[in-house]
Amino acid sequence: MYGVVLWSDESDQKAVFWCEDHGDLAFFAGSPSCQSTNFDAGDLVEFEVTSTSKLRTATNPRVVQQKLDVDLPAKLIEQANVVPDVQPPAKIVQFPSRRPRYVQERQAEMA
Repeated sequence: MYGVVLWSDESDQKAVFWCEDHGDLAFFAGSPSCQSTNFDAGDLVEFEVTSTSKLRTATNPRVVQQKLDVDLPAKLIEQANVVPDVQPPAKIVQFPSRRPRYVQERQAEMA
Protein backbone atom coordinates (compact mmCIF):
# COMPACT_ATOMS: atom_id res chain seq x y z
CA MET A 1 0.00 0.00 0.00
CA TYR A 2 1.06 3.59 -0.51
CA GLY A 3 0.64 6.37 2.01
CA VAL A 4 1.87 9.79 3.03
CA VAL A 5 3.69 10.38 6.31
CA LEU A 6 1.62 12.58 8.61
CA TRP A 7 3.92 12.37 11.62
CA SER A 8 7.18 10.69 12.50
CA ASP A 9 9.66 10.48 15.35
CA GLU A 10 13.08 9.31 14.23
CA SER A 11 14.41 8.73 17.76
CA ASP A 12 11.50 6.42 18.65
CA GLN A 13 11.36 4.95 15.13
CA LYS A 14 7.62 5.61 14.90
CA ALA A 15 5.44 7.10 12.20
CA VAL A 16 1.82 7.53 11.16
CA PHE A 17 0.79 7.06 7.52
CA TRP A 18 -2.32 8.31 5.74
CA CYS A 19 -3.22 5.42 3.46
CA GLU A 20 -4.12 5.61 -0.23
CA ASP A 21 -7.47 3.88 0.41
CA HIS A 22 -8.45 6.68 2.82
CA GLY A 23 -9.24 4.06 5.44
CA ASP A 24 -7.79 4.02 8.94
CA LEU A 25 -4.34 5.48 9.48
CA ALA A 26 -1.45 3.01 9.58
CA PHE A 27 0.96 3.07 12.51
CA PHE A 28 4.61 2.13 12.16
CA ALA A 29 6.50 1.28 15.34
CA GLY A 30 9.92 0.46 13.94
CA SER A 31 11.43 -2.92 13.28
CA PRO A 32 14.91 -4.42 13.09
CA SER A 33 14.29 -5.45 9.46
CA CYS A 34 13.49 -1.89 8.38
CA GLN A 35 16.52 -0.34 6.71
CA SER A 36 15.47 3.28 7.18
CA THR A 37 13.09 4.99 9.56
CA ASN A 38 14.04 8.47 8.48
CA PHE A 39 10.59 9.66 7.44
CA ASP A 40 9.44 13.26 7.24
CA ALA A 41 5.89 14.58 7.07
CA GLY A 42 4.82 14.65 3.44
CA ASP A 43 7.00 11.76 2.26
CA LEU A 44 5.32 9.17 0.04
CA VAL A 45 5.98 5.68 1.39
CA GLU A 46 5.18 2.14 0.30
CA PHE A 47 4.51 -0.45 2.98
CA GLU A 48 2.70 -3.64 3.90
CA VAL A 49 -0.34 -3.26 6.10
CA THR A 50 -2.03 -5.59 8.57
CA SER A 51 -5.17 -4.97 10.58
CA THR A 52 -5.73 -6.37 14.05
CA SER A 53 -8.60 -5.40 16.32
CA LYS A 54 -8.94 -1.68 15.70
CA LEU A 55 -5.33 -1.00 14.73
CA ARG A 56 -3.73 -0.83 11.32
CA THR A 57 -0.02 -1.57 11.41
CA ALA A 58 2.52 -0.72 8.70
CA THR A 59 5.57 -2.93 8.15
CA ASN A 60 8.54 -2.77 5.80
CA PRO A 61 8.05 0.87 4.81
CA ARG A 62 10.28 2.50 2.24
CA VAL A 63 10.32 6.07 0.97
CA VAL A 64 9.15 6.29 -2.64
CA GLN A 65 9.33 10.08 -2.95
CA GLN A 66 10.51 12.60 -0.40
CA LYS A 67 8.49 15.74 0.31
CA LEU A 68 5.58 14.77 -1.93
CA ASP A 69 3.20 16.97 0.08
CA VAL A 70 4.84 18.57 3.12
CA ASP A 71 1.73 20.69 3.74
CA LEU A 72 -0.62 17.69 3.97
CA PRO A 73 -0.83 17.58 7.80
CA ALA A 74 -1.68 21.30 7.90
CA LYS A 75 -4.24 20.90 5.09
CA LEU A 76 -5.98 18.07 6.96
CA ILE A 77 -6.13 20.11 10.16
CA GLU A 78 -7.51 23.08 8.24
CA GLN A 79 -10.21 20.94 6.61
CA ALA A 80 -11.16 19.45 9.98
CA ASN A 81 -11.87 22.96 11.27
CA VAL A 82 -14.07 23.99 8.32
CA VAL A 83 -17.71 24.45 9.25
CA PRO A 84 -19.97 23.09 6.51
CA ASP A 85 -22.50 25.41 4.91
CA VAL A 86 -25.73 25.49 6.87
CA GLN A 87 -28.53 24.06 4.81
CA PRO A 88 -31.91 25.82 4.84
CA PRO A 89 -34.54 24.07 6.92
CA ALA A 90 -36.36 21.29 5.14
CA LYS A 91 -39.76 22.05 3.70
CA ILE A 92 -42.25 19.80 5.45
CA VAL A 93 -45.25 18.81 3.41
CA GLN A 94 -48.42 18.09 5.40
CA PHE A 95 -50.48 15.14 4.24
CA PRO A 96 -54.17 14.78 5.07
CA SER A 97 -55.02 12.37 7.81
CA ARG A 98 -55.80 8.83 6.73
CA ARG A 99 -58.12 8.21 9.64
CA PRO A 100 -61.62 7.08 8.74
CA ARG A 101 -64.13 9.90 8.32
CA TYR A 102 -66.17 8.87 11.38
CA VAL A 103 -63.04 9.20 13.59
CA GLN A 104 -62.36 12.68 12.20
CA GLU A 105 -66.01 13.69 12.77
CA ARG A 106 -65.93 12.35 16.33
CA GLN A 107 -62.73 14.32 17.09
CA ALA A 108 -64.35 17.48 15.68
CA GLU A 109 -67.38 16.98 17.95
CA MET A 110 -65.17 16.61 21.01
CA ALA A 111 -63.19 19.76 20.28
